[in-house]
Amino acid sequence: MSVKTFLFELKQFFIDSFSDPVYQDGVLYFIIEELPNPRDSGVFKILCGSTQIALDAVTLDEPGVVIANELIGLHAATIRKYPYQKIEYVNIAPWAQAKIEARMARIGLKF
Repeated sequence: MSVKTFLFELKQFFIDSFSDPVYQDGVLYFIIEELPNPRDSGVFKILCGSTQIALDAVTLDEPGVVIANELIGLHAATIRKYPYQKIEYVNIAPWAQAKIEARMARIGLKF
């Protein structure tokens, strides 16, 4: 393999990694992807590994966390089916993480 080919493939790997992240099996992800417009809005996603469990549009404030917690409750049975060993939060504030964990405890999901 030539140096030019190697560098091209390395560059492509990094581009792909940032545009299409790789999620690990056995990890339950709570993710907020912020949208530029309208301001302070985004998409809340729940994934287990690379399997999408739920998503919904949210605001990045208290009402958005209420919607996120409702999604967790609606999809609790599906979340239980996936064997996850850890939880990762992506772009979620610590105060919102605490509320998500409290919701999970109330409905009997491990965290």
